[in-house]
Amino acid sequence: MADIIGEINTIGDLLTAVGVTRFYKQDLPKSYVVNTIGIRWQGDSDTDFTQAAYEIDRNYQIIYFGNNEVDCLNKSKLIRSKLSDYLSKKVQIRGSSDFMTFESFSMSAPFKTDTDGVYAVVGVLNVSLRETYTQPQYEKMREIHAAIDEGGI
Repeated sequence: MADIIGEINTIGDLLTAVGVTRFYKQDLPKSYVVNTIGIRWQGDSDTDFTQAAYEIDRNYQIIYFGNNEVDCLNKSKLIRSKLSDYLSKKVQIRGSSDFMTFESFSMSAPFKTDTDGVYAVVGVLNVSLRETYTQPQYEKMREIHAAIDEGGI
């Protein structure tokens, strides 16, 4: 079963290599802090995949907070590079036997936030997952008996 928190943690695990001091997962602080990343679920949609499974398309917002526009541009390049290593590949979700596929990643231009001295750049990571439909459980047959009528044709 797909778990949004597990998916956010997995994305954070992959981005530790970009060298930030802290990750905010789903909840952002009231005032932003330089050299941090926020990862937030933005929504999803389901479509039929087969009779037994469906596909979930999810969007995650990845926000880097830096001390100026150049810092944001440099870090966004690192983030893009790290995530592009996994595009179109299955990534195992932390603490699960399930996988998600990174479909695409895009980023905005840097901008100044409401917090003094803090700029930000926002990216959107699209992922897909496959889930099986819940199937009814039936009691297994224990014995089968056959009656053969030899009475004639």
